[in-house]
Amino acid sequence: MNLKRYHLTAAAVLLSVGLSGCGGADVSSGTTTKSIANVVPGALGDQSFYDDAQSGVAELESNGYKTTTLQADANNPAQWKANLQSVSTGQWGLVVMGSSTAADTMAETAQKFPNQHYLFYDGEIQAPNVASLTYKQNEGSFLAGVLAALVATDPKDFPLSSGSKTIGLVGGMDIPVINDFVSGFKAGATAVDPTVKVLTSYVGSFSDSAKGYDQAKAMFDQKADVVYQVAGGAGIGVLQAAKDARKYAIGVDSNQNKVQSGHVLASMLKHVGTSIVQASQENEKGTLAFGKTQSFGLANDGVGLVYDDNGGLVPQSVVAKVDDYKKKVVSGEIKVPTVLD
Repeated sequence: MNLKRYHLTAAAVLLSVGLSGCGGADVSSGTTTKSIANVVPGALGDQSFYDDAQSGVAELESNGYKTTTLQADANNPAQWKANLQSVSTGQWGLVVMGSSTAADTMAETAQKFPNQHYLFYDGEIQAPNVASLTYKQNEGSFLAGVLAALVATDPKDFPLSSGSKTIGLVGGMDIPVINDFVSGFKAGATAVDPTVKVLTSYVGSFSDSAKGYDQAKAMFDQKADVVYQVAGGAGIGVLQAAKDARKYAIGVDSNQNKVQSGHVLASMLKHVGTSIVQASQENEKGTLAFGKTQSFGLANDGVGLVYDDNGGLVPQSVVAKVDDYKKKVVSGEIKVPTVLD
């Protein structure tokens, strides 16, 4: 991540185990399922998406799994492919990779190594040896939009809000999965107040925190009271901009509420780490459905907002209002739009 300009320090611990001493036979001849290799198409330390996935791997390791994590240059798909292939020779019971940007890499490698079992998160791969996990980020982002609109219309409960009815979203890249965040966020905001203005922009990467900062600053300069970051490591710059502008932000993918204390209202989690633990345990039991996709949304608590560690920024009365909207989505009273249908 580009921290050169703002000196933003990543707090995540890099958990990685070498490949030596792996042992084990080919998957088809009985390799233990209690082992997992996590291939990151980028680097840990984003305090967001990849760190959340790694938290699941760390939990599995603490429960007796053999684990390894391979990191790479976020802008080098050839390195992602080489890392993925290096752990696809049957020595690991489950090989994990995620994010829509790595879908082609996973699809190609899974075809080349048909006896290896894979878990692909945050996307869907059509292959008999890949179990896919998807998340209804549009539903989680709907709640983020509800919260942002409530804040931007309520300077009484939120002293850093001007009541401007203007909010923003900074995305990593202009791709379908990020636009699904945008779709849900806008729907949530307008459900609260149709006159709320939603600003949007794209960094063009998930690692350029300086550009994330600049784009959020521009939104705050346009009177935005809240900016939602869905830009991975680049979003750390968004949180910094909220602090510098004395405004609010909403984090994503990991609990970022302490990253800029007093300015991050909540974080929208996909619970990626939890879903990886669940899928790995299913694989150990022989019940993980390869060639199929599991979906996580508001109804099964696969996505949602967390408010803890935010210093009590959001009053319980506002949390209750957001929860009311959640209930309406779960019941089907509100159907959140998606760009992925």
